[in-house]
Amino acid sequence: MESKLDGNFWVRHLAVPFFLFLAAAVYCEVTGVDLVFADRFFDFSAGVWPARHSWWAEWLIHQRGKELIILITAGSFAGWLTSWRCQRLRRDRWPLLFLALAIVLSTTSVAVMKKEIGRHCPWDITRYGGSVPYTRLTEAPPQACAPGNCFPAGHASGGFALLAGYFAWRDRRSFLARTWLATGTALGSIYAYGQMARGAHFLSHNFYSAIICWLIPLFLYLPYRYLVTAPQAEVPLAAASPIPVAAHPVIAEGIEGN
Repeated sequence: MESKLDGNFWVRHLAVPFFLFLAAAVYCEVTGVDLVFADRFFDFSAGVWPARHSWWAEWLIHQRGKELIILITAGSFAGWLTSWRCQRLRRDRWPLLFLALAIVLSTTSVAVMKKEIGRHCPWDITRYGGSVPYTRLTEAPPQACAPGNCFPAGHASGGFALLAGYFAWRDRRSFLARTWLATGTALGSIYAYGQMARGAHFLSHNFYSAIICWLIPLFLYLPYRYLVTAPQAEVPLAAASPIPVAAHPVIAEGIEGN
C-alpha cells in the first residue's frame, strides 16, 4: 500500500476525471447533442421509441441489468459475512463490504437526486410525443408541469457504481482492481445506451451519474485505506507477536463480530 496519497494520485483520480466530466457536461449543454442522440432513437414517422419495450433494451439491459447489480451487492455483503467463518475470504473481507456499501450509497444518492431535481425524460418531451417543453439542464424546468424523475440517470448508476471495486481492491490486488474499473465503465455505458434507446435519458444524464459514482467511492476510500487496509491488518495470525488474542485489534474485532 502507498504510504500516502500524493499529488499524482489526486491528479489521476480527481482532477482528470472531473475535468473530463466537466468537458462532457458543458459540451452537451452548449451543443444540443442530447437532442441529436435522442433523435436517432426516436421514430418521428411513427411517433414512438422503437426500443422502449424491446427485449434487449427493456428485458435484458433494464430489468435483468437491475437484478445483476442487486445480486452483486447482496453477494458482496454475503461474502463479507461469510469471511468471518471462511479463512479463504478473510483477505477480501473489507473490500467486499466496501463494495457493497459504496454501491448502495452511490445508487441511493442518484435516486434521491432524481426525485429532488425533478427533470424529465426524453419520452416526456413534446418533441418526442410527450407534454413537457424541452429545457436544458441550466434552464429552469417548466413550472406548469409536474416534476419529472429522470436526472441523473438511475439505471446507469447501477453499472457505474461497480467502479467502487477499483478502490476496494486498489491496495491489495491491482489486477482485480483494474478489472472492476473496466467492468464498471463498460456496464455503466451499456446501461446508459439501453436507457437512451428507450427514451428514458438524455446523454448528459449519464455523465452526471458516472461522476457521482466515481467521487463517492473515491472519498470513501480515504478513511477506508487507513482504517482497514493498514499493514498490521494483513499480518498472518501465526506470525503475529505474542499479544493476547483479545488485545490484537483485528482478532478482537473478529471476536466481537462473531
